[in-house]
Amino acid sequence: MQEKEEGQPVTVDLAIVGHIVLDYITREGRTHGPKVGGPCTYAGMAARALGASVALVSRVGGDFGYRRLIWFRTHGISVRHVRVTDSATTCFRIDYRNGGRRMQVTSRCELIGRQDITTIPLSKAIHIGPVIQEISQSVTRMLLERDSVIGLDPQGYLRRLAHDGTVLAKKWLGLSVLRKVDVLKVAEDELQAIAGGTTGRIALRRLGRLGPEIILLTRGPKGTTLWSREEGAFHIPAYDAIVQDPTGAGDALIGAFLVTWIRSGDLLWSASVGSAVASFVVEMFGPASFGTQRHIESRARRIFDGTARL
Repeated sequence: MQEKEEGQPVTVDLAIVGHIVLDYITREGRTHGPKVGGPCTYAGMAARALGASVALVSRVGGDFGYRRLIWFRTHGISVRHVRVTDSATTCFRIDYRNGGRRMQVTSRCELIGRQDITTIPLSKAIHIGPVIQEISQSVTRMLLERDSVIGLDPQGYLRRLAHDGTVLAKKWLGLSVLRKVDVLKVAEDELQAIAGGTTGRIALRRLGRLGPEIILLTRGPKGTTLWSREEGAFHIPAYDAIVQDPTGAGDALIGAFLVTWIRSGDLLWSASVGSAVASFVVEMFGPASFGTQRHIESRARRIFDGTARL
């Protein structure tokens, strides 16, 4: 991380706001965890794999443990703005079966408040990544006023909890925030929920009219659809990786995209790099592998060669 000089503020490449979580991941009947997770983890580590400076803004419980905070620091990620609270860390149990995913929240940490974001460093890009409504609309609007490229993954706004903590879908009533979002990352089911049940390019155009300049529609092994108001729609293929655990792949993609985008301004290359980093993530359980810059670039070139205008 860049050190602060006397009287000079530090500017980081990427600040990520949202709950750091603990994940228990079950796949093929075997449970792995707890693993550190959430957009803070996967987007942050993806950005670090590309040599970017990263700061997290989050809240965790005392159960999170000092050694996990040290883990972030040893990977070069600033946790100066992670607040340890009296409540438990947000915890997800994620069960992959029959081609689907069932999620249950067993604990929720305190909401991220205005006081948490007033002291965050100057940032070239900010990624807003709620996991379960921990960032209020008012806090989101404060972040949108920052002089940064703004990325948003609205997944946490589209979730509600059943009595037993099972994650269910809900309607998002805060679409007005999209007017100031530069890069929106959504999964296919989220796109339908936001765009009123429509799919494909019609849904992307409808969503684009709400404000985002760029939309990344993640589609798992089918790749990513990239939509830009200025350049139209493109297919970004997924790298042919052996999937062990898809958790966090989309978060890694947007983290890598944002830091590459602010450096290069090249949409297709940025999306190819994002897809490349995501391909390393899925090959192991949890945030274990993000690739080296050389290997990321190698995969990104192959992905870039397969991009196509839609």
